[in-house]
Amino acid sequence: MKILRYVISAILSFLIIFGIFSLLGINILNDKILNKTYVKQKMKETEFNVQVAREIKDGFEKYIYQSGFPVDIIDNLFTNEMLQNDIDSIVDFVYGGKEISLSSETLRSTLDQKIQDYASSQNLTLNEQNKNNIKKFENLIVDEYDNNVNVSTSVYKQANSAVKDLNKINDKVKNLPITILIILIAALVIINIKDLLTAINFLGISLLSSGVIIKIGVGLFFSNVDIDNIVFLSTSISNLIISVLKEIIYGISDRGNIFVVCGIVAIIASAIIKNIKSESTED
Repeated sequence: MKILRYVISAILSFLIIFGIFSLLGINILNDKILNKTYVKQKMKETEFNVQVAREIKDGFEKYIYQSGFPVDIIDNLFTNEMLQNDIDSIVDFVYGGKEISLSSETLRSTLDQKIQDYASSQNLTLNEQNKNNIKKFENLIVDEYDNNVNVSTSVYKQANSAVKDLNKINDKVKNLPITILIILIAALVIINIKDLLTAINFLGISLLSSGVIIKIGVGLFFSNVDIDNIVFLSTSISNLIISVLKEIIYGISDRGNIFVVCGIVAIIASAIIKNIKSESTED
């Protein structure tokens, strides 16, 4: 009977490890990946809109020198608020499917007015060819803005689809890991109700094993992935992904440390108490 109880306890201890990882995964999914507020906060921390603005302006400069217009024509074509609203529109699309709405026409209107003011100040008479060239230039500038804000519609559509699927799965299973974990721990305690120190020892083994696996996994990840040089779509998006990934990985690593410490404490404490009880019985 004692051997059977030991085997069952070992199996439960093994299953508890999976329960811990499942709970960890669900927490990351809810707190980070599916959390629009968190993503927007990370965008703020990484100065996402500042980086996008820089990328847009760099793109504008590709066309201004061949246009014949002075450089200040492309200055202040968009405001920080306007850009932020457009970025928010992308985020809202990814997380809620809301239609993307960019300030392209506002930018076009501002640019056109600046060109007209410049032509007027220089007493230039615009013929049809000039007007066509201006229109082409405006199209290039507007497209550059759109392409830097909305880097890839297809990728954002895929992201939106993935978020929808993950939300459906999350709604069905988000309470399952904690429920299963409670049941497994309760079963471990019940089976060892006459020897709770054994239950504590096996729970400690589960925690220690989970922590060690996490630390090994994190070590392998950083040794095989050059996280600081991840490139995806654009510099601004790459920096955002790197920041989020680092926070998730470091958070997992911190939990691994906690699991290792708690596991060791539980194992040592149960062993010491058992030893004290054994000596007391002998006396």
